Amino acid sequence: MIVEMKVPSPGESISEVEIATWLVADGDYVEQDQEICEIDSDKATLTLAAEKSGAISIKVQEGEKVAIGDVACTIDTSVEGT
Repeated sequence: MIVEMKVPSPGESISEVEIATWLVADGDYVEQDQEICEIDSDKATLTLAAEKSGAISIKVQEGEKVAIGDVACTIDTSVEGT
């Protein structure tokens, strides 16, 4: 199953954030609740944690601005860790 990881809102009145740093590489296996990305906004920096375990596919590159609710990456839960 493919799980879409959407950009969360860091607070009220914020409609856009920047992907600051990916803490994993495209194709890496990630564990559920592992921190995978740092997101910057005008008011805060927050981390995005994996919702499920599986192989990550990054859809937005570092430095790109994205709207709240956009898909930042997907996780293929059919891939098992080694």
